[in-house]
This record gives sequence, structure tokens and C-alpha cells, in this order.
Amino acid sequence: MRTTPALRPSARRLSALALGGALALGGLTACGGSEDGAEGNGETSAPTQETDERDPAEVLGAAADATLAARQFTLDSRAELDINGMQLSFGAEGSVDYDRAVSDTTLSVEQGGETQTATILADGESLWVSAEGSSVPPFPDGATYVEGDAALLAEDDSFSPTGLLGVVLVLQGGAAADPEAGEVEDVDGVETREYSFTVPYDEAVDAIDPEQQEAFTSALSLTGDAEQADLDVTVAIGTDDDVVRRLSLDIRADVPVDGGYEVEIDDVGEDVGAPDAPDDDEVATGPEAEALLAQLLAS
Repeated sequence: MRTTPALRPSARRLSALALGGALALGGLTACGGSEDGAEGNGETSAPTQETDERDPAEVLGAAADATLAARQFTLDSRAELDINGMQLSFGAEGSVDYDRAVSDTTLSVEQGGETQTATILADGESLWVSAEGSSVPPFPDGATYVEGDAALLAEDDSFSPTGLLGVVLVLQGGAAADPEAGEVEDVDGVETREYSFTVPYDEAVDAIDPEQQEAFTSALSLTGDAEQADLDVTVAIGTDDDVVRRLSLDIRADVPVDGGYEVEIDDVGEDVGAPDAPDDDEVATGPEAEALLAQLLAS
């Protein structure tokens, strides 16, 4: 019996060096947590109830597509996983505008008491990547960032909405799992309706479009007997745009693996401010720096 979680491709590529220690163990996949989003103060209230005439399964399918089609958003997620007593966690937070090649995003992995982080900044023209952790080699000239063209970010599939938000594809599995519609509620100023379902991991994978299965299993990978684990999912979906605003996934298994995945998505479709460029003395340039950036962006 073997259970192996796999790290999300976004961390695998954009922070290959910073997150090398976690990658050596196969990474994280089965969980994520989130903190308060950026669209408000995190409080919720119950607005006037409205009826969505669609079947809940139809809403879940539409939500997976609409969320992965988002071009601007703020993400706050955290995964926490316990495998045979070994604890791993993965976090991703920040804002992205794909149309303008703007990013202010941080990825982190915690494993064995050590934290590896990667920061991805882009202002539409330039890209700066920083990585910290015990497995990260020294940057040239003692710098903190390496610099490149922002277009490099757009070329990396792992930093696409599917790369960052692949876990929402579990909703395709939920569409075949007799989902239940819940109450309408306000989440950070957005009216949403809550849906819930339970689906075995292997059935969720099988229900996902074959062309998108890899994106989901890169975000949440369970193997061996752990494939039979149940995924308890609760999701709040925007009533106006079908975009996921909050997703909670808990793993229940008869094998020694458990954890959860929490995701919050805010500021959907809103302008993302470009981050300030690092100070010149923090940025490495030249052939050595270019080679390091290529490694950080490599698959």
C-alpha cells in the first residue's frame, strides 16, 4: 500500500530550486488552506434568497469552466497533508492579471520544519523571480532576484489559471456525484450559492475531461489505496458569473493519509496593480543570472 502526493506544477516549474526539497518527496497535492481574501474583510452575510433554476450538476460544470477562464484574480490557498505522520504544506497567494502580464505572487512549501518560498513579480514588461530556502543556491552577486522579460511568464503553462487553480476541476467530478445546493450568501461582497458533494478521488479523476485530468492530478495526486479516499467538497460559486469564490476540500481515507485543501478567489476581473520593481542592487543580471532564471522557469 502506497500513497504518493504530487506537487502542483506551478511550484514545480516557477520555483524549481526554491521548492526542491519538497519536490524530492513528490511534493504536496492533497490539501490547501486559505486566509482572508482581498475583496473584503472576509465576513459573510445572507442576502435575499434567489433561485437558480439550473440543476446543481450543471452549475458545478459551468463553475469549473468559468473559474479557469478568469484572467484577473487574487488567490489565497493553502494545502496541508499528513502522510504516515509526515506533514507537508503548500501555499499560494497573490494577484495575477494574465492579459497585462502582471503578477505579485508568492508560493511556499513547508516540510520537515523547513520552508522554501518563491516570489514571482511582473509589471507587464519585466519579470523578477526570487527564491529562498535551504535547497536554493546563492544568487549571483548576493542578489535577491533574477530578471527577465514578462513574456516568459505567459509562456509558462504552470502559471496559467489551470496551473494555479487546477484543483477546481474536482467540480467536474462533483457534477456526477449528486451535489446538493445550499444557501445564498455574501462572500467578500459577492453573492454566491453554496454547493456540497462527496466523491471518491478515483471517480473524480475519471469524471474530468481527459485533456484536463493532468491539471487536476498535478494539484491533488493520490495513488495506491489512497485513490479510494473520499473527497468532501463545499464550494461557494458566484451567482452572476459562476466563478468559484471559496472551495474547501477534505480528504477522508482508510489509509494513513489525510488533509485538506482551502482556496479563496477574490477580485475577479478587477484591475491588478503592478508591483514595484526591486531595487537595482537586489537584481542580478548577466549570463549567470539568465541561466538561473531559466532553471527557475524550467519544467
